[in-house]
Amino acid sequence: MPKLDLYLRSIKQLGARGAVLTSGQAVTLRFATGDRHATQITSHDQLVGLVRDIAPPSALEQLDKARATTFEIESSGVRWSINVAPRPGAWQVAIDPVEASPPPVIAAMGSATRMPRVTSAPSGDTEVSMSAIALERGHSAPSLGTTTSGSALLDQLTAGARAAFASDVYLSAGSPAFQRVGSELTIAGDRAPLDADTLSRELGLVAPTEARTAWAQHGVAMFAYGDGRGRVRVTLTRDHRGPGATLRLLPAEAPSVASLGLGNVVDWLHGRGLIAIAGPSGSGKTTTLAALVRALGEQRRRVVTLEHPIEIVHVSPWISQRAIGEHVPSMADGVAAAMREGADAIVVGAAQTSAEVAAVIEAMAGGHLVLTTLVAPRAGVAVERMLDRLAPEHRELARALCADALLGAIGPIVTRSGVSFEVTGAGHRIVS
Repeated sequence: MPKLDLYLRSIKQLGARGAVLTSGQAVTLRFATGDRHATQITSHDQLVGLVRDIAPPSALEQLDKARATTFEIESSGVRWSINVAPRPGAWQVAIDPVEASPPPVIAAMGSATRMPRVTSAPSGDTEVSMSAIALERGHSAPSLGTTTSGSALLDQLTAGARAAFASDVYLSAGSPAFQRVGSELTIAGDRAPLDADTLSRELGLVAPTEARTAWAQHGVAMFAYGDGRGRVRVTLTRDHRGPGATLRLLPAEAPSVASLGLGNVVDWLHGRGLIAIAGPSGSGKTTTLAALVRALGEQRRRVVTLEHPIEIVHVSPWISQRAIGEHVPSMADGVAAAMREGADAIVVGAAQTSAEVAAVIEAMAGGHLVLTTLVAPRAGVAVERMLDRLAPEHRELARALCADALLGAIGPIVTRSGVSFEVTGAGHRIVS
């Protein structure tokens, strides 16, 4: 029995008018009183599998060309319209009963001519008898409004922060939301304090199950999601007031190195060795690294990135992005696999622990181009700070390897007038 049939039966049993499934986000159910969100997070691979399992050949042909498509299936006595909008790494699937004739929510570019019939398993089947979709809370509650991420409140806060060119939004129970613009903190939103229940609810709507569990058990967790305008990296916390979070605002796609004024470092990308992007938190290390990764993809270089979590998504087929704990068990395992694959470049999202630094050194010693970000006050001291994380008996050898293989370091510098870069490499220093 196709697995999507479980979702269709749940939609019918819950009395929903339809549903939207989005890669890496909670299932959205449509009710007459507004949209509600389920506890389940549908991964991208899972969503692709659900669709490809039941799509007719003509629809599969459209999907293989990354084109939106619509087709119909029949399940449990109901005919359903399946509207698929495929994007690299992020699909969206709208499910609606045909009888309801709802307005389309995704522009389709082609439709299937064959309508496969999905045959339900007998009612005694244990797997089918359980609801495939469980609501986060009672579905009779009204929706807060139109949402992309699953939380209208968070979408409103991040939209306002992006309009103000903020880099971060800070949420704390009993306090209004704050945002960081440059080096200054200002109140965001309507200045109303956020209570603990509201914070827990809204953050729970966008957090994957693993992050919610870690937050509850350990008090901290990290994940990333899309707010319709870009990516948001979330650090979940708890303090004496209750739940809290920091939202780091990231662009929807990586900028070009030319747009950042870093065209003078492109030659480094043809070498073998280490490129470090260093600076304090919020200085733009992630965006700078993403620009270099984009440049490698444009050069048709095979790139493997190891991140926790995946932040800025790249659409290039030459770039494989892997989340630690989801796609690879550890940084060391991820680096070892990338080396065995013969990757042209290995990207370590952040080298913060001794094990992660050792993985960077291992890849660099293996003759690969390695890029990583480091928290340091400036680019000139970044590598030394990185080596300090190693055990003392390993530092001298690592220092010798870096002396021979360091291609350069880039340090974003944020000022009131904008962002500049300290670029150190090949024995000279440039400020752009």
